Amino acid sequence: MAGIKVRTDPVTRSKLGESVLSDLREELRAIDCQTCGRPLRRWRRPALAVYADGELANASLHHAGCRPPGWHEGPMAPVSDVPHLTWRAGTFVMPALLTLGAASDGTPFFLVNPSYEAALLQYVDGDRGEDGEHGETSENREHGEDGETARGWQVWTVEVFRELGLDGGLHALSPDAVPTRGLTASIADRRVSVTVRSGEVHHHWPDIPVSPETERLARSRGSIVVGVTTLFDIHKPITDLQIGMHVATGEFAVGVAALAGSGGGKGGRRRKP
Repeated sequence: MAGIKVRTDPVTRSKLGESVLSDLREELRAIDCQTCGRPLRRWRRPALAVYADGELANASLHHAGCRPPGWHEGPMAPVSDVPHLTWRAGTFVMPALLTLGAASDGTPFFLVNPSYEAALLQYVDGDRGEDGEHGETSENREHGEDGETARGWQVWTVEVFRELGLDGGLHALSPDAVPTRGLTASIADRRVSVTVRSGEVHHHWPDIPVSPETERLARSRGSIVVGVTTLFDIHKPITDLQIGMHVATGEFAVGVAALAGSGGGKGGRRRKP
């Protein structure tokens, strides 16, 4: 995956390191400025601004004139409260052949990229110095025996949904899979709405078109499988094989949304075209 080009500052480059910056360039998409809400021009590199609060940080894209690249320490607004954040979703039927035996019939599937211009970061196994700053930078991270980073910042956007219970993997494709707690869906007028709720955390993706076959299968099993990813732009072509591979390898957060009665969800963030 090629990734986008972004403007960064020396502090951010030092704290995140090239590996995490590469992940951000691949997963972030320059749609709208997260300060003014106007489109980010393709021929101008957006600025990457990072706001860190303890073990969590939010990295987001902006016009350089609206917010220059930089690393900031302080409280962050929840991603769900960011008015300019783009999300996109789509539905389809996963062929039984690609479920690796998990289902004998096609599986109704709802795939969403919840965050195009922003990413959540988590500091993993971080030590703190006496002044409250993390004791390590990208230059002196410790590494595990397998060569993977054992300490430092990691992109955590999808992992958050696994922590909310969307950790079913291939088993979620089975019609006998137990619905994920706090994950619900409703279908009305050929549109599906999905909600993830856990305590004060609330994500709502409403009014996504659904085909008659996807609706039939969802109503038959009383649920729809929900996959969360930041690897794809949902409005661009994605093959069933690609999705099946990412589900099988655990790169998507996957859960089962129990199908409620008729009536679409209300409120929540609206999908951007």
